[in-house]
Amino acid sequence: MLSRVRAFFRSRMPCSAAVSVPCIVLPLPFGELSVGRVGGWGRRGGRHEYGTTSGRARSRRAPTLPGFVIRNLHNCLLAVLPLPEWCVASAAALPLAAPTPPNRGTMKRHYLLASAALAAALTLTACSASDDALSGTGGAAGNTGAAADGPAVDGGTLKIGLDRPFAKLDPADGTLIQMPMMVLANALYDPLMVNGDNGTVQPYLAKSFTPDADATVWTLDLREGVTFSDGKPLDAQAVADHVARLAKPESKCACALDAAAIATTAVTGPTTVAFTLKAPDAAFPNLFTRSLGYVSEAPAGDSPAVGSGPYTVESVQPGVSVTLARNPAYWGTKGHADKLVYRVLSDADSRYQSLRSGDTDLIWTETPGQLKQAAADGLRTATGPGSTSTVVFNTKAAPFDDVRVRQAVQYAIDREALEKVVFLGQGAVSDGPIGSRSPYRTAGAYPAHDTARARALLAEAGHPDLAFDYLVDSRPEAQQRATVLQQMLGEAGIRMTIKPMDNASLGTAMLQRKFQVLDFITSMFGDTDTALGSLYLPNSPYNFMGWTDPEAAKAITEGRASTDPAKRSAAYGQAARRVVDEAPMAFLTENTVGFLSTAKVGGLPDLSKRTVLNVSPATLWVKR
Repeated sequence: MLSRVRAFFRSRMPCSAAVSVPCIVLPLPFGELSVGRVGGWGRRGGRHEYGTTSGRARSRRAPTLPGFVIRNLHNCLLAVLPLPEWCVASAAALPLAAPTPPNRGTMKRHYLLASAALAAALTLTACSASDDALSGTGGAAGNTGAAADGPAVDGGTLKIGLDRPFAKLDPADGTLIQMPMMVLANALYDPLMVNGDNGTVQPYLAKSFTPDADATVWTLDLREGVTFSDGKPLDAQAVADHVARLAKPESKCACALDAAAIATTAVTGPTTVAFTLKAPDAAFPNLFTRSLGYVSEAPAGDSPAVGSGPYTVESVQPGVSVTLARNPAYWGTKGHADKLVYRVLSDADSRYQSLRSGDTDLIWTETPGQLKQAAADGLRTATGPGSTSTVVFNTKAAPFDDVRVRQAVQYAIDREALEKVVFLGQGAVSDGPIGSRSPYRTAGAYPAHDTARARALLAEAGHPDLAFDYLVDSRPEAQQRATVLQQMLGEAGIRMTIKPMDNASLGTAMLQRKFQVLDFITSMFGDTDTALGSLYLPNSPYNFMGWTDPEAAKAITEGRASTDPAKRSAAYGQAARRVVDEAPMAFLTENTVGFLSTAKVGGLPDLSKRTVLNVSPATLWVKR
C-alpha cells in the first residue's frame, strides 16, 4: 500500500474540481488506506522545505485507486438555507485513476503528503468592451489563446467536455451558472451584465445600469430589438417577470436571497426597469451577471427554459449530453460553429485524455498537473485564479474564540510551500479576503510563516499543546492540503487530527457550527462586496465562523453604500485588514483553473485578468 501511495503523489494525480463547502461528497466503499510519512524532515539554508519524496517521477502509470462521487448539495440544503451563488460546486465523478501527467521536478522538503482518500464607474454603459468580456484575446502568460489565430472560420461542430452533470437547462439551476458550466449557459442565454477584467462589471444585454445618488434605486436600460429564440421580445417586462420567477422559493434558485434585497421592481418603459432596494448597494449590478441576469422564459415542465442566446437546443439527455444548433433568428452576431456538442466527462483524467486524443475540442480543468503539462501536449490554455483555499475557525467556541490561537495557526502555515506542493507552482498565495484581480484590492501585509511566533502566541493564550479536529471532505487535493497543514502545524507543537467526512455531514456541521476548524474553498466570483458581505457581516447566514467585529461590519456597510470607487476601496481595505488581523479564517492559496483546448480551436480568450472565467462558445471556432 505504501508504494501505491508514493506512486500516487509522484505521478501528481489530478486533483478534483474545487468544491466549496457545502457541497455533497458521496464516498464509494473502499478499503482502508494507511497514512504515514515516507520522507524525512530537513532544513536547507536555515529554513524548512516542504515537498514529496525526492527523485524523478516514474513514467509508468500509478495503480488505479478507488474513487468517489461529488454531487452538488445546492438543492438539498435550500430547505434549511439557500446557498450563495459564489459557492463553487463540483458534480464530477472522480475515480483516483492514473496520471495526468507526472511531475518530474523535485519539490521542496521530504515530507510524505499522504492522505486517507486519494476541487470603475458605478454607472455602467454598454460599449465594445462588453462583447470582449465574453471573448477577448489571448497571449498573456498562462493563456495561449487567440493571438495568432488568424481569421475566424464559420461552420463545423465544436465538441465540449463538461466536468459535471446538469439537472435541467434553466438559469434557476445553480449548476448552470457555475464557472465551468457557463460555457453552456452562454450558448443558450445572454446575460444582462458580464464580469470583465480586474473585477469590473460591464453591460451586455443592458445598455446601462445607473444608480441614484445613494445607490438605492437602480435603473436598467435594455438594448432594443432583442428577442428570445421563439421570437418573443426580451423587453423590460420580460426582465421583471424573470426576476420575479427566480425570487420565488419554488424556483429553488440560490439567487432568491439576492432578489430579497429588492423592495420593488417597476417597468418604467418598454426597455427600462427600476429596482428599488431595501438598502443602498453599490455592487447591485453584479447580481445580474449570474442567474438573475440570464433572462429566460419560464420552462414548461422539464423542457429547457427559452433564452435569447446564439444557440438553441436540438437534443438533450439530462446529465449525459446536449446538442445545440445555431439560432437562425439570433438578434446579435451569429456563432461561428454550426453545432455545439456537450458531453459530461466527470472524470478529470478521462476528460484530459479525450482532449489529447481529439475526441473533445475544449474542456475545463482545475488539475495542476494538467495545467503544467498542457503546453508539452500541444494544447492551448485560457486560465486564471478561480478560487481561494482557506481554513475556517469556529470563533464561538474555545479555543478559537481567542484571537491569539487563530493567529498562531496563521503564523504556523507556510503558504508558499503549500502552494508548491499542492498546486505545483500553478497558483499563488492568498493574502486576504480581496482577490488579486479585484479593483478594490489594497496593499496590506499578511502574517509571514513564523513558527516561533506561533509557539509564543499559544503559550500566551494558555494553549502550548493546542490540539483540534480538522474537518475536510474526501477529495484528494483537500486531503493532500490537510496533510501538509498537519505537518506544518506540528512544527509549532500543534496537534491537528484530520477528520475526513462526506459533505452532507460536513455541510450540516458547518451550518450548525459544530466544528472547530474546517477546510473551505470559496470562489473568486464577482464583486468584492459578495465575499465580504456574505462571509463577514454578523447577520449573514453565511458567516459560518460566527465572527462578529463592529469595525469590519461598519467598513463593509460603508463600502457597499458608496458610489465613490476610492471611498469604497478604502472601506473594503479596512474591512480586509480586520479580517486578516482577527483571523476568523486563514488564507492559503489562489488556485489557477480554466479551459484547455486543442490547437484547432480558435478564439480562445485571455482570462488571466478575470475574476470570473467566462467564455461564450459563439466566439470560438474550429479550424479545418
